Amino acid sequence: MNIAPKSDRASLYIGRFARLIRNCENGVALVEFAYALPFLILLIFAGAELANLAIANARVSAITSMVADGAARVRDRIDENDVNDIIIGAKYAGESLDLTSRGRIIISTLEDNAATTSTTDQVITWQRCKGIKSIASSQLIGSEGQVLTTGIGASGNLSATPGNPVVVVDIFYDYRPIMSDRWFGPITLHYSSAFSVRDRTLQTLQNAQNLSGTAKATCNYYSA
Repeated sequence: MNIAPKSDRASLYIGRFARLIRNCENGVALVEFAYALPFLILLIFAGAELANLAIANARVSAITSMVADGAARVRDRIDENDVNDIIIGAKYAGESLDLTSRGRIIISTLEDNAATTSTTDQVITWQRCKGIKSIASSQLIGSEGQVLTTGIGASGNLSATPGNPVVVVDIFYDYRPIMSDRWFGPITLHYSSAFSVRDRTLQTLQNAQNLSGTAKATCNYYSA
């Protein structure tokens, strides 16, 4: 019986092994997955960030309407304490967003300007704010005591009429991303809401408890 030399047997085994490797396709899917994984991770993170942004938009919009409706519903008369309670409610509603630490709530009451006969002239009779964020004056409807000669809103057709004050609430919020603002850059959300005052006979903002300083949410203070 002839026995092949060790060198020939080694060559035979190597040849068989090389053919097995050449014909093996067991790792093809894994290699393809490894190539696709970075793009898949990118899509997952981007999708999660977009979903979080959409949720933040919905929540800020809902809180804006809640604050405006709450301020407009106060009956008979409205007091500094009423405004503080409304702001506390907004803070609780936006607690997970850090709303007042990352944003600014601005509550304004517009009334017809009795000093003129114009149908569009209105005055901001009182304004209260809460939050740390500083807002450029160009982004605001005005400040307390300011007379507006045009309507407000996107189409400029919202105006307080005689005997019908309007509460306008603006909320500005610096969006907090899940991962990083490198995805979409810094984003500031801004929502406005307006409601007509109902069942209130005395429109002047009262201060029955004689609150002073930071106890009143005047717009010259910036605090969370």
